[in-house]
Amino acid sequence: MKQLFYIVSLLTLLCCSGHPGQVKIRGRFAHLEQGEFFIYSTQGGTATLDTLRIQDGEFSYMASLEAPAIMQILYPNYSQLALFVSPGDDIEIKGDAQHLNAVEVTGTEDNEIYTKFRREAEGKAHKEQLALVRQYVLAHPTLAVSRYLFAQYYLLSGSSPGKEVREIYDSLCRACPEDMDLLRLSHAVRAHGMLSPGSVLPDFSLAVHAGRTAGGARRDTVRSRDYRGKYLLMVFWAGWKSGSQSALYRSRRLRREMQGKGRTLNIVSYSLDTDAAYLRDLERRDSVDFPSYCDYKAFSGDLVSWWNIRNLPYFVLVDTTHHIMASGSDWTRDIEPKAKSLCL
Repeated sequence: MKQLFYIVSLLTLLCCSGHPGQVKIRGRFAHLEQGEFFIYSTQGGTATLDTLRIQDGEFSYMASLEAPAIMQILYPNYSQLALFVSPGDDIEIKGDAQHLNAVEVTGTEDNEIYTKFRREAEGKAHKEQLALVRQYVLAHPTLAVSRYLFAQYYLLSGSSPGKEVREIYDSLCRACPEDMDLLRLSHAVRAHGMLSPGSVLPDFSLAVHAGRTAGGARRDTVRSRDYRGKYLLMVFWAGWKSGSQSALYRSRRLRREMQGKGRTLNIVSYSLDTDAAYLRDLERRDSVDFPSYCDYKAFSGDLVSWWNIRNLPYFVLVDTTHHIMASGSDWTRDIEPKAKSLCL
């Protein structure tokens, strides 16, 4: 009798424990009969790029998981959806394939709060989104979604006020003093503002592998001091990241427009690619005729790590006094207003 009781108790425990050591993600999409999404994670979870196959508007996916993680679903239009997962979670995604930004994610508090945030933030200006992030983060300082929003909207945005960044970070640390993810963000918090408008361009020295200076003479090394008294645009990009080709095109267009006004713009390319042959082909195809650097370490390179560049493409526009005029990943919002002033 005791043995029977033990077996029944064990089965009950297993039935009530969800998927121990795994996460289950189910999705249903209107206006999509068949298709493929991709799923990956850079913060725990699956280390590879997996495929979510949609059949009759639905998919089901399970992955082994040892600890909480943030996974990303990559849609065909290159937009992404963050999922906050833990072992045993059962996550459900529902939405319309024609309105992917508005999909609903349920199953955990983090995902439900993130769904609410995304819907409130949609269509708002960047400044309004920052205010909304602050509201959500301070209201839920112990949740993973708050750390994610803080990193995405404050640390990846060079335009966020440094004082506000440190205040929010301190609030998160007080709520979760032993959280390792927060400790890993400490360098990014210290580095924040290094590239903000008005700051002096930090020193750098890059051994370029290709390209030419604006004057036409080939150069093996470029240094920040070489550009004192000159206009400089640094472009961080990668061939695998959407928007990078347009970043190079916009850089060349600005140089051409400034030349028409009698001003010289120097451009330095910093590629985060990892394949030398692929990069050479890209640079030849895109007519990269300015100093170009790549250490083939992607985001692990010394300069991008120190400057805390985590979003591509990324631009840094420097004036003749060696001060940063504009910086950020959104050309239209962050760079274009200042760039236009150089073409008047």
